[in-house]
Amino acid sequence: MTARTVLVTGASGVLGTALLPELTGYDVITAVHRRLPTGSGRVVRLDVSAPLLDLTPEVYRRLCDEVDVVVNCAAIVNFSADQGEVDRVNVEGLGRVVEFAAEAEAVLVHASTAYVSRYGRVGGGGKLGSAKVAARTDEYVASKYLGEQMVRDAGLDAVIVRPSVVVGDSRTGYMRQTQAVHLLAEYLLTGRLPFLPAHPGWRLDIIPQDVVARGIRAVLDADLRTGEFWLTSGEAALTVERFLELIAAAARAAGRTEPSSRLADPAIVERLVRPAFADVLPAEDLARLDSAVAVCGLVIIPETLPCSYGAIPGGPPAPGAGEVEQAWTVSLRRLVEDLT
Repeated sequence: MTARTVLVTGASGVLGTALLPELTGYDVITAVHRRLPTGSGRVVRLDVSAPLLDLTPEVYRRLCDEVDVVVNCAAIVNFSADQGEVDRVNVEGLGRVVEFAAEAEAVLVHASTAYVSRYGRVGGGGKLGSAKVAARTDEYVASKYLGEQMVRDAGLDAVIVRPSVVVGDSRTGYMRQTQAVHLLAEYLLTGRLPFLPAHPGWRLDIIPQDVVARGIRAVLDADLRTGEFWLTSGEAALTVERFLELIAAAARAAGRTEPSSRLADPAIVERLVRPAFADVLPAEDLARLDSAVAVCGLVIIPETLPCSYGAIPGGPPAPGAGEVEQAWTVSLRRLVEDLT
């Protein structure tokens, strides 16, 4: 049986670089815009936001004829990116990928985010004593929510996967680029964020990149052509208290001063703490605080996210709390090493 040909967009990003090693046995075409990931194999340079993906009509047609599955990992995940840039990739770019999948008669596996569940309930993007705009978590979530609607409305064979907060490889801690949660941990480790805006018992759902990649591989192996799958830790997600405890433990293990971070009521932080700091903190520190609060408002939530691990045919089982804690500990160890 001839191996199916899989086109991976955004292959040089965090999810793309984690997915490529998992796709042995498939005929993989690595789609990149600028950077080449390690072990790229067959490469096509394209721009998802451009007509015909910025390819010549002849190359575009040949690619359509060849591709059986498109795994769309192309996205702007930088919460501080300009709204125009976010929409260009996450909305307009997805539209071009959908068009390509339809013309290729290919299955589309679209990587969204578990935090579409927070659509309409997150903020960010304001300014606090600085010309620098803080994290636009609301714009990011809106772009991913709209993207899912576009996929559903396209009328093609399509699967939506929703990772939560992606962290480094569960064994090594490595990832292509650190995420907002790593920056949050860095601020806590270095004392630049003395509190975490969250209520006791709220959760932060992290999932290692290799576990996400195995979930997507299972979707391909099962030849799924429809469905929506939550690639999350679900019931095993960290509580905020445990999140802080593991950061403190990582500091102790590295011989660093243990941070004295504590929880703070998000409403009080929003209404009183941030405005009070406006007169005493430098502009860059104010922007950092505003961004951290916005990110926490997105990823630290009272509800437990759904989890589809264990439900994908042939896929990984649902992670246990110990596995999640160990994966975050490994990521923290690597983060602490980078800080020294």
